Amino acid sequence: MRARTEAKYVGGLCLAVASCLWVGQLAWAQAPAASTAITEQEASILGLQPEGKIPPQRIQETYRKILLDWSAGQTDRAPDELIELETAVVVDGEIGTRKTLLKAEQAVIHQVGAADLEVLVPIAVLHHQAYRRLLERGWRGEAMAMVHTRTMARDLAVLYHQQSGSEGAALVSSRLLTSLGGLLLQTSQQLPAAEMFQQAIELDGRNTAALIGLAAVYEKNAQAESAVKLLRRAVEVDPGNAEGKLRLALNLKRVDQRDEARKLLEGLTAVGESTWVTPLAFQELARLYSDQEKAAEAEKVLRQALKRFPDDARLTIQLAAVLDRRGEAREATALVETLLAASSSTREAASSRYLYNTVRPEAFAEARSFLDENSRSRLPVLSQALNAPADAGGTGVGR
Repeated sequence: MRARTEAKYVGGLCLAVASCLWVGQLAWAQAPAASTAITEQEASILGLQPEGKIPPQRIQETYRKILLDWSAGQTDRAPDELIELETAVVVDGEIGTRKTLLKAEQAVIHQVGAADLEVLVPIAVLHHQAYRRLLERGWRGEAMAMVHTRTMARDLAVLYHQQSGSEGAALVSSRLLTSLGGLLLQTSQQLPAAEMFQQAIELDGRNTAALIGLAAVYEKNAQAESAVKLLRRAVEVDPGNAEGKLRLALNLKRVDQRDEARKLLEGLTAVGESTWVTPLAFQELARLYSDQEKAAEAEKVLRQALKRFPDDARLTIQLAAVLDRRGEAREATALVETLLAASSSTREAASSRYLYNTVRPEAFAEARSFLDENSRSRLPVLSQALNAPADAGGTGVGR
């Protein structure tokens, strides 16, 4: 029974991560073992001498130690240890080093995963955290190691869902893919981000962060109709999502559905509680009226907006332009002069339009909070699996 369980587990593992070079036990058996030279700094975690070689068994032992630290609640330390290990082993331009790391990590995951499938969640989140830290540090010169740990996080999430098949597994996997998509957007990697968001939506069609994230990619690539379809779904799932409504309105305008766009914008400007969405909704509503040659309505909207946001430079300039077109050049000039003379004005980095066009960490905060909670709840399971005797029977896949 144990042999059949492990065989099924490995088969599923290899199938899920084929894109990550997990190509099956036979291929690994045929591949020559590789070792990698490391620097003195990198040797600190591995306990090797500079310029030493890292044998696969040593990689497995170190990876297991990192998982033990993670399972013991060393959440600050373990991701850094994983970064140090993987960047020590993987060398850009030498694909064999990545295969060596994959094989070693696969062996450990196979063992603990056969004991309990739930360990895949904290392991996936560990790799996710390592990738996030690498991005925050602006890591350079370790591209293959970054791709490796990101792909490990993705493939473990997909594997967890495939092997579990439960609704809860789908939610966890969807949130992890969503967070990875957000991290990829931060580095302007739109295509891989879109792939992550698409996979996340397939797992959970009510994942608004993934729906809006994928719609934003479509929008940036002038595919407004595709963006509209996704944003309609997002607003249907979460009717109170102001960003979803704003993006839907702007994309409806692009596909010439202006009446619906206007109604959405009017609804956003009527909300008493202001967010970064509100001033931009005012700007776009006034612009819509101006495009329809309804200058009086545009002026009314902008004056109303400036009562709520008197320091918004864009609203001031927009009102001055409307007044100038209406022949009220004196007031338009006075507005511009007042703006120029002001001691301070709205900085571009804090403007609504800037926030609309950038990736905001809070957009994916819910997904990451969900991941952290689910990872923490499974750390005792990971600890038990790591400390179990090597020949103990598992309760994981196939049992």
